[in-house]
Amino acid sequence: MKTMAVVAFGVLVLLTTSVACDARTVGIDEERVQPAAKDPPAFADPGRVQALAQARFPDTFGGLYIEPRPRYRVIVNFSRDAPASLRQLTDDATFEAVAVTHSLRDVERIGETVKQVLRAKGLDCTLSTDPTRPSLKVWMRDQDLAPARAALAEAGLAQPFVVVTAYEIVELTGGGKR
Repeated sequence: MKTMAVVAFGVLVLLTTSVACDARTVGIDEERVQPAAKDPPAFADPGRVQALAQARFPDTFGGLYIEPRPRYRVIVNFSRDAPASLRQLTDDATFEAVAVTHSLRDVERIGETVKQVLRAKGLDCTLSTDPTRPSLKVWMRDQDLAPARAALAEAGLAQPFVVVTAYEIVELTGGGKR
């Protein structure tokens, strides 16, 4: 039994000496040897947070976008209970909740109505959403802008978040190499 205790003590002394020697080898004195720091917390994946928000809060999720400058942050829009909703998805401080007037679902529904109104007037359009300033963009030919705005006003759809704008038609010239 004494032999085991002496051997165990000897191994402990060797291990302690080994750590101190390794520390001195790299220029750290043995009193400053600290246990390794914990890994930094993992950052949440914006794509995963977006998918979770769409699944859990389909009626209030207003979109997500990354703002790389002046400091990196991920903006997550909600039309109701923004901070509480975001904290159910992540506690990563990089993510910031913003209250907006309409959810993506609301904007999509309004977009379908906009399409119907404009098609009934013989006007063709393309729709897109912009989460950076939650809005519905209605893209049209330049000559259709005034009639489209009048039709939307008549239908009660001329809202500040419905932006009617012209797109440019790009025609290929065939001048490139094959």
